[in-house]
Amino acid sequence: MSIDTLSLPESEIRVRFERLARQWKNESRFMSNTAQMAMLPSYQRIIGLGMAVVPLLLEELRREPDQWFWALEAITEENPVPREYLGKVSNMAKAWVDWGTQRGFIKP
Repeated sequence: MSIDTLSLPESEIRVRFERLARQWKNESRFMSNTAQMAMLPSYQRIIGLGMAVVPLLLEELRREPDQWFWALEAITEENPVPREYLGKVSNMAKAWVDWGTQRGFIKP
């Protein structure tokens, strides 16, 4: 977690995440290259929010599967997605949501 998010209340982290997520979705809507999408400043700022944003990313994946995998892997240093799921966004999202549920980041 970055230093400036250590002292922020959960509600402020949520507000920042939601603002940055909207910005990222708007900026990336015509992109197909996931590496380019992940390099957008708004996406990088989400990664900068650190572990505090993991539950929010997982809830977002549960609600609307999207390219949050790079951020989750960068923050958690894990990747629960089986090889056979690669490229299948809904399956990849399910793998991450299952991972987050098992580790207590989100409720089932």
